[in-house]
Amino acid sequence: MILRKLSIFGFKSFADKTEIQFGTGMTAVVGPNGCGKSNVVDAIRWVFGEQKASMLRSSNMNDVIFSGTQKRQPLNLAEVTLVIENNKGVLPVEYRDISITRRIYRSGESEYRLNKVPCRLRDIHNLFLDTGIGSSAYTTIENTMINSILSDKAEERRTLFEEAAGIGKYKSRRKESQRQLEKTRNDLLRINDKVQEADRQVRMLARHVEKARRYKSYFEDLKNLEVGFENQRYRVLAQNMADRKAILAEFENRRETLRASISASESRLEKMQLAALENEKELEIASRNVSEANEKIVRLDRDISVSIERLINLKLNVERFEQDVQSYDSQIEENIRLQTQIGKSIVERESGYQKSLERVHGATDELARFDEKLQIRRDQADQLGRDQIELINELGESRNLLSTQKTNLSNALERRERDKKEIQNLEIRLEEYQEAIELCRKQLLQVDEENRNLHQEREVLLSRIEQEDLRYQKLVEREKHLEASIASCKSQLKFLAGLESAYEGYESGVKELLTRKLPGIRGTLADLISVTDEKLISLMEKVLGTTIQTVVFETEAQLRDAVEFLKKERLGQACMTSFERLSKLPRLNNKGTVAGTDLAAFIKTESDCELLVSSLLNLIVITDDSGQALECALQDDSKRLYVSRDGVICNTDGTVIAGNAKKEKSGILARKQQMEKLSEDINKFEKEYAAIITEKDSCIVSRDEAKVELIGVDEKLNRGQRQQQEQQTNIKHYETETSNIVSRLQALYPELDNQRNKISEMEEQIAHYEAQVDTFQSRRDTLEQQVEEARNEVRAMEEQRKELVEHLKNIELEVHGLKNRINQDKQDVERLSRDIKTLNERKNAKIEEKRRAISNISELENSQQSLRQELEAQQQARLELEKIRDDFREKYNEKLFEIDEVRKEAKTAQGELQEISNKIHDLEIKQTRDEQDSRRIREKIWEAYEIDLESPPENLPVIDQEDSQIVENISMLKERIKHVGQVNMAALEDYETENKRLQELIAQRDDLQNAVEELERAIKKLDKEARAQFLSTFELVQKNFIEMFTTLFEGGEAHLSLEENVDPLEAAIHINVRPAGKKMRGVQLLSGGERALTAISLLFSLYLVKPSAYCILDELDAPLDEANIGRFVKVLKKFAEKTQFIVITHRSQTMSAADLLYGVTQQEKGVSTIVSVKIEDAALQAA
Repeated sequence: MILRKLSIFGFKSFADKTEIQFGTGMTAVVGPNGCGKSNVVDAIRWVFGEQKASMLRSSNMNDVIFSGTQKRQPLNLAEVTLVIENNKGVLPVEYRDISITRRIYRSGESEYRLNKVPCRLRDIHNLFLDTGIGSSAYTTIENTMINSILSDKAEERRTLFEEAAGIGKYKSRRKESQRQLEKTRNDLLRINDKVQEADRQVRMLARHVEKARRYKSYFEDLKNLEVGFENQRYRVLAQNMADRKAILAEFENRRETLRASISASESRLEKMQLAALENEKELEIASRNVSEANEKIVRLDRDISVSIERLINLKLNVERFEQDVQSYDSQIEENIRLQTQIGKSIVERESGYQKSLERVHGATDELARFDEKLQIRRDQADQLGRDQIELINELGESRNLLSTQKTNLSNALERRERDKKEIQNLEIRLEEYQEAIELCRKQLLQVDEENRNLHQEREVLLSRIEQEDLRYQKLVEREKHLEASIASCKSQLKFLAGLESAYEGYESGVKELLTRKLPGIRGTLADLISVTDEKLISLMEKVLGTTIQTVVFETEAQLRDAVEFLKKERLGQACMTSFERLSKLPRLNNKGTVAGTDLAAFIKTESDCELLVSSLLNLIVITDDSGQALECALQDDSKRLYVSRDGVICNTDGTVIAGNAKKEKSGILARKQQMEKLSEDINKFEKEYAAIITEKDSCIVSRDEAKVELIGVDEKLNRGQRQQQEQQTNIKHYETETSNIVSRLQALYPELDNQRNKISEMEEQIAHYEAQVDTFQSRRDTLEQQVEEARNEVRAMEEQRKELVEHLKNIELEVHGLKNRINQDKQDVERLSRDIKTLNERKNAKIEEKRRAISNISELENSQQSLRQELEAQQQARLELEKIRDDFREKYNEKLFEIDEVRKEAKTAQGELQEISNKIHDLEIKQTRDEQDSRRIREKIWEAYEIDLESPPENLPVIDQEDSQIVENISMLKERIKHVGQVNMAALEDYETENKRLQELIAQRDDLQNAVEELERAIKKLDKEARAQFLSTFELVQKNFIEMFTTLFEGGEAHLSLEENVDPLEAAIHINVRPAGKKMRGVQLLSGGERALTAISLLFSLYLVKPSAYCILDELDAPLDEANIGRFVKVLKKFAEKTQFIVITHRSQTMSAADLLYGVTQQEKGVSTIVSVKIEDAALQAA
């Protein structure tokens, strides 16, 4: 199974429809940063149903839709289609090519299609479950996954292990079972609550019947007492409210008078306050003028004080300036003296300086001559050193070649040992696989035999099911026939019963007697007898005629009342008799008949009706044929009536009645006999129908048992076929492995011979290099001695040169010191000249400042005189303004006194108004309280008893008791009702309903409890299977991880472990590795490249356990150096033989290993396109 084609439209930067064809082996996708390479990976992840926007490097799912550029408008949808070639039948569908399509609109709507047919996301997930393919599987490996896989948070690492172990379906089923268990438990909790509630309700209803009677009695007593009592209270409150209303009217009139008086006072007060406000403004202006005059006086005082202070300071400055001028004169004289002394010292030092220069030139010439001799000797020593270094390099190169050959020899020997061990292992595995193939073939024969037996058993069961189906069809047909017969009989019976209930065929008089149900009627003769021979029924009706309608009464009196009733009401004629009348009739001497049988012998009746039969039917004889009847009638001298079975009636008086009427109706007796026959038929049919139903159930049970057995046989047969396929698959797998082993052995045997030759050549080269190293070491010792002698001589000469240099330095220091002192003296002379000039400038400045200070003193003295004159004028103006202000203040105080008097008058009236208002308020509160009490009493009685106290019933009882006693009685009755509690007046009916509901709930609770136990057992079984499969996979990954790690790191150690004392399905997975030459430590301490190789080792270890059809690597090789990339590419090439790889990369080594290469570029900014790329240009484009 491989990815064959990816079609992208509107997804991220792919604005135009783009198709990428994938081949087998390794396909590389290259391009510069930001061109949209990784969007290809995102498209594959998205089409498999990825729901997290963060996994697609987006903030929300709408971000995957092309958002537009400066030249293009945004698109409204994104669509990706991936075509998968199901060439190995891994996916459980019959199609060779499977296309998955996902589409999203900006409105948020999303669509999924499977082979262009709309489907659900869940359908896609189920299709790829446990196949190693999908959005969350380890088929897509990104560079960012290295840190997440190796981080302390191992959730993603566990997900990869679970995917490799194939326990996704277990977890999915367990999750579904857990959800179902939780739902069932919640349902059980609800049912338990309902059972408890229903049980409580049933027990409570059982007590409610008795409580209802007590409640009704208490309620009636409470109603009479409380309604009467509250009615009396309601009338008293109504009278109190009427009296209080009159008092409130008087107080309202007085309050209005006071309010008018207060309003007049407030008007006067307002006018007076306006006048006082004018006076206040005048007073404020006068006060402000006085304040301004005070401010001017203060300002003038402050100016005079400042002027005096400045005058004192100026006089002090004049004195200080005179002292500074004298100080400057002294400093100038001292500087001139020092300048003369330093000039004499400069002349003496310049003479000593010239002598020291001559000594320096002599020492310098001597040092130059010695340096020439030293350089010649140094050159000789350097040449010996270069010869020595060249020899050492040749020696090191020989040693390196020797070490390399020894290392190669060691590696070759190790490789030869590994190949020998591999050959031994392969030979063992070859033998194991051959034994496994033989065992699988034996098991396959056994399974074939079992499947043949199961096919035979299946045919027997199918035949049995077919027979039961045929029997069931016959029973169904008979059932339908019986249903039709029963329905027909019931219809006829219903019709006849309707005729009977309407007394159809009876004489009008008989019908009226039976309809009115007069006292004493026992029934008609037809009701009281039954004919045992059905053939005689029509004959009896012919012979008896209307006698069959004879109404039979119990007593003679009842018979006479009926006669009078028919005569009076004129309702028709009726034949009647009574048991009393018949008992009084004389008994006829019943001589033996000439031939035939008495009709009474064919009649059945109750014992008390035998008299009726003997009296009315005693003289009728039944003969076998008409000839016998005719003969007997002639011979008998009694009043008998001979009737032949063929319908001939012969009287002893000689008359004969023969033949049939044109229209003979079914008589009353025949109708009754037919109804009895129909009832008997219905009973017979219903019994047979019940037997048919039982037989049908038995047939269904037998057929279902056979079907269950057939399902079991089919399951065994399917299991056997699966085992057959598994064995065939195993044989094919073992044969493939055997072929691979044989191929590997055929390659290893020549390799061993080749290694043997290489090892001999390496040993010869090692001997050559060892002799060469010995020669170089001897020459190196001789050169070392010569170099050491030359270097000693150079060191001695360098010591002599140091002494000469030291002597020269001392002379130069002496010269330099003299030079510095001369320069310093010259600088001091110049400095003193500058100081003298500066002091003269400062002295002249002080003289000028003294002159200006004397001038300012004169100006300040004149200014002080003017300020004192202005101050006296301002003080006189202030006295006049203060007099004006005092006059305004006196007027303002008089106006305030008048206002205060008016306020006192208004306050007195306000106090009286407040007192009246308080009284009104108190009365209104009482009135409101009484109204509320009255309304509450009225509403209380209405709500409790639906009685309106405004128009109470006339029969209300008068309660002649003290209020306290009434309240106590009411409380007692309420307490009794309260103790009775809630009462259900329909308790009996509710009890039956609730009890039935309780039994149903208990049955539901038992079913749910059984379901919970079944689900818990199923979850335990799933956990056990998943745990075993996970641990088995973990061991395989552990083994593969060690092998992959040592391959990629060329040595080292690696170990995986599960968290101890934790369920393996929940335990954290720890990784410990040790690259070659380092200590065992955690993955967090590894370098970036080591972490990447470790993550790749783990992912490839998972791949070896459960190889996926394809694998996408998104810049996984980015942190690897050149050496590691070489090993990485080597592993990729090995895996690419069986797995399709899609690699996003920047590295040229990875590109060169690809079988197919695509380039992603943005020829238009913001829009990605696919272009063909040459292998040699790939590296440049990736950069």
